[in-house]
Amino acid sequence: MKNLNKIGALLLAAVMLFSLTATACAAEEPEFSDVSSDDWFYDAVNYCKENGLMDGIGGGQFDPNGSMTRAMLATALYRRAGQPEVNGSDDLTDTLDGQWYSSAIVWALEQGVMNGYGDGLFGVDDPVTREQLVTIFWRLAGSPETDGDSGFTDSASILPYAVTAVAWAHESGIINGKEDGSFDPQGLATRAEVASMLADEARSVEPSPEPSVEPTVEPTDRPSGGNTTPEPTSTPTPTPTPEPSESGKVLVAYFSCTNNTAGIAQHIKTALGDRATLHEIIPAEPYTSADLNYNTDCRANREQNDNSARPEISGSVENMDDYDVVFIGYPIWWGQAPKIIYTFIESYNFSGKTVIPFCTSGSSSYSDSGIKELANGANWITGRRFDGGASASTVAAWVDGLDLPEPSNNIVETEAQSVFYITAGSNTFTADFADNSSAEAFRELLKGGALTVSMSDYGNFEKVGDLGTTLPRSDERIVTEPGDVILYNGSSITIYYDTNSWNFTRLGKIRDVTDLKSKLGEGTVEITFSLTNDR
Repeated sequence: MKNLNKIGALLLAAVMLFSLTATACAAEEPEFSDVSSDDWFYDAVNYCKENGLMDGIGGGQFDPNGSMTRAMLATALYRRAGQPEVNGSDDLTDTLDGQWYSSAIVWALEQGVMNGYGDGLFGVDDPVTREQLVTIFWRLAGSPETDGDSGFTDSASILPYAVTAVAWAHESGIINGKEDGSFDPQGLATRAEVASMLADEARSVEPSPEPSVEPTVEPTDRPSGGNTTPEPTSTPTPTPTPEPSESGKVLVAYFSCTNNTAGIAQHIKTALGDRATLHEIIPAEPYTSADLNYNTDCRANREQNDNSARPEISGSVENMDDYDVVFIGYPIWWGQAPKIIYTFIESYNFSGKTVIPFCTSGSSSYSDSGIKELANGANWITGRRFDGGASASTVAAWVDGLDLPEPSNNIVETEAQSVFYITAGSNTFTADFADNSSAEAFRELLKGGALTVSMSDYGNFEKVGDLGTTLPRSDERIVTEPGDVILYNGSSITIYYDTNSWNFTRLGKIRDVTDLKSKLGEGTVEITFSLTNDR
């Protein structure tokens, strides 16, 4: 068997190189009858479907709670690596040549990602356990060392081969335990859990926000969705500083089919606050799934190959002259912006405006080729490519580094509007509201009066209680810090005094977290949230 640390590092590099991306655009819904947008695994299933990593089980179902077989997992990982060519076959007795899993199992064995059972068996149809799943992803990451115990209540039942892997996964926030604090190592991994780990692993190799300049590339031979990574064709130039303007109003215009680009646009809007306005670029003739099937002579392919194509847009930007800064977002199709972006730019006068493009893809590089020349007289800033699942903090860091012109009419919130107060026993804490729609809904809730919640300890890292109502969710994968006030599942409020990682919505942050756990009180306590400090 090859050295796993070396193979793991090489494999991770291969995963970064062959990161699969969504097709030109796909249907916005996963189109599985047993997956809805309210499910915690919705985004992960959507990602895996769009990137060809996991298929449904037939009949329009994904079976999120079903078990994942070892052959299924090997195939998903093989697809994730770009399905590199393999030679030869395995010498196992329970596998057959020429099957849907054959190349994937040979690849997984060669790379040392998965092993056989011994006695010539791979366990093709055997379900994957939770500790096996974590160990396989640990190998993908290069078998990193880690310190300490995983912290799960049943850590003693984790088999020796998986102890380090489980501790690494827990510390990295890749997988969480059950509600009772256990890990359930021999429990079966569900298809939803596998989809979540595949999606998170892909996003973990997302380019860092620095440097803010991306290389310019020549168009590829098909829409984003292939498994090739183009080479840079020119040396990037430093990002110029936008010229100051009097008003500093910002428009964030975007074209999106799978909501990947829409999500980045929303993050930009959130980072800029009230000075920014969102505008969706909507085609007059909506794109169907058939229009976007790049394996055929589809509409999207024909448009990208036609230099004169200008798809019509439904609606327009009101008062375009009022905006001094315009962000323009789009997915990468055939290595370039879709032709509807050409239509948008040619529809307005950008002279004197600062224009900043941003694009989404899984592997194709940033490109503004073909559109930069259309914005005559604009101060064109080299933009940024994002993975569709880029976090709000990643996008905000990029926006903060752009040194955009300041607005002349800054909106200054009063102390009562920007903060709220948390009282536990004799202690009162000041917390700053987060900048999202969920925090705004929480603020509106508190305008009706102070809210007292019975809150208990969970997992030795948080106090949690029932809000008594449901708030809109703005979930994203985050690592909590002491003092974070979190909305969980839309109806529970949580105060963290230690760290954890999951899909949450941040409502606010306590300013002084010194000795927070003891100040909140032992056991179940009554905690009051309000907009005024009456103590």
